[in-house]
Amino acid sequence: MEGKKILIVDDDQTTASVMQLYVSNLGYQVIGIATDGNNAINMSRELRPDLLLMDIYLGKGLDGIDSAEIIHKHFGIPIVFVSAFADENTLKRAKAVNPMGYINKPLRETDLKTSIEFALAKSPPRNKNQSNTGISFENILVSLYSLTRSEARFLAKLVEYPELNVVAAALNISLSTAKTHLKRIYRKTDTNRQSVLVHKIVTGPAGFLLQRNINQSS
Repeated sequence: MEGKKILIVDDDQTTASVMQLYVSNLGYQVIGIATDGNNAINMSRELRPDLLLMDIYLGKGLDGIDSAEIIHKHFGIPIVFVSAFADENTLKRAKAVNPMGYINKPLRETDLKTSIEFALAKSPPRNKNQSNTGISFENILVSLYSLTRSEARFLAKLVEYPELNVVAAALNISLSTAKTHLKRIYRKTDTNRQSVLVHKIVTGPAGFLLQRNINQSS
C-alpha cells in the first residue's frame, strides 16, 4: 500500500502537521492539506487522492461530514474521519456517509496506521474519471446548499442568465415565484445580492461542473 496518495483535511495547523508526519513515516504520500470543506472538495477533484483523512469540525463553511458526503458521492474517494468528538449525534451523522474508519483525537501513529491500511484494503477499485460521470450541476447545488430541486434548477439558470424575467420565462414560472426562490437561496447560501451569489457559485466547489459543461459545448 506504500505510495498511496492521502489528502489531509484539518483546520488546525498543528494537528495537520502531526498527521502529515505520521502519514509520511508510514510510507504514504501526503499530496496536500485542506483547511476547509470547499478546499477539500476542490483538491479532491484536482488531485484525486486514494484516501482522505477528514476532521469533522472545520471552523467555517461546510463541516467534514457534509464535505465527505459530496466527495464520496461524486468522486468515489474513501474517507477516514479524525475527530476529538465522539458524541451520539456526531457519530450518527458520520456513520450516515459510510466512512472507512473513525479515529479519535489525540492521534496515535499506531491507530492511524491500522485505520489507513484497513481503509485502503477495504475500498473498492475506483474509476479515476468518476467525477466526469453521474454528476449534474443541480445535484451538487442541492448537496452543497440544501436547496430544493426547484431552487437548484432556478439557481442553475440564474448563473446562465442574469435577468430574473429571463430566468422566469425559461423555467415557465412567474416573476413572483422567481423572486421567492431568490430570497430563499440568499438565505441558504449566506448571500444578499445576486452578483455575490453568482460569484460564490462560479468560484465555489460547483464551479468545476460549469467549466466542464462550457468545454464540452465549445
